[in-house]
Amino acid sequence: MNSRVTPTQAEIVSHCPFCASDDIHDTQLRALEDSSGRLYLVYECGSCTGRFVADRPGRIEKVEDEAADTFSSPERVAQQRAHFAWKRIFDENDYPYSIIPLIERWAPGRRVLDLGCGASQLLPMLMKRGFDVVGFEGDPARAQVARENGVTIVSGDWRKIGDVLGPHRFDCIVSDQVFEHMLDPVGTLRSLKALLADDGVLIFRFPNEGSWRRKTELAWARLRGNNRPLSYFVDHWNYFNERAARICFSAADYEVLRIKKDLSLHGFLVRKVFPNLAVVPGLPQFIARTIASVDSNALSNGLTVVSRPH
Repeated sequence: MNSRVTPTQAEIVSHCPFCASDDIHDTQLRALEDSSGRLYLVYECGSCTGRFVADRPGRIEKVEDEAADTFSSPERVAQQRAHFAWKRIFDENDYPYSIIPLIERWAPGRRVLDLGCGASQLLPMLMKRGFDVVGFEGDPARAQVARENGVTIVSGDWRKIGDVLGPHRFDCIVSDQVFEHMLDPVGTLRSLKALLADDGVLIFRFPNEGSWRRKTELAWARLRGNNRPLSYFVDHWNYFNERAARICFSAADYEVLRIKKDLSLHGFLVRKVFPNLAVVPGLPQFIARTIASVDSNALSNGLTVVSRPH
């Protein structure tokens, strides 16, 4: 087993970032940072059973004001534009059957904030359905591409989101595949309360650490003596199962209204085969509706949490 860990100046956390318990231990598994080859420590909490990168940094450089020029270079903008153009086929055959029905079901009004909106392929779909939408994106290159899609985007540091958005209030704050990237998940949830209208809800979707697929992957990695499973990589700092997700939202004083264990189009196999389905009229939509109906740890790769402040 390769247990090399590159020395780091990051402080190793002493408490679980989900529930604040100090009953945490090293899993001996590692999360790989692709660009540097550095391995990060993956810990597990004995209380909430969630997993997380223990030597997480104090800040994410690309959302800092002083780093904006570096991360908004023309080359990086072009790279993000190409990535989201490729991703469009998944989003167009995912959101109408997965997240959008939840927004229509749970949001008390029409004002929606997409937190970590990327190139904002969800927001144009919501606009066509009559929603009043805003996107928040910390990555300056992605924010620029999102604005090219004709939606209102604000950008800045996650830690200052209340200051950035000012007096705006939203009936729903939606976030897809972002919560696993947040350095302070409980603190972020608490800061979002000030942005919610009365009876407003959060709808967050993120990877499901408790899925059978993930458990099989980890068991296979251990059997092979590999301590770097494909699903553990930086900058995924948080690895939630259903229990850890419930406890994390509860720690931030939210009521969990629903948790759906879903198979999203972000799955590896779907990414490989889905573009080929488009040659058969109606087939992508049929497959997407079928995928969206999944609510099982046996089949899921994601968790979607609907919650609101107590």
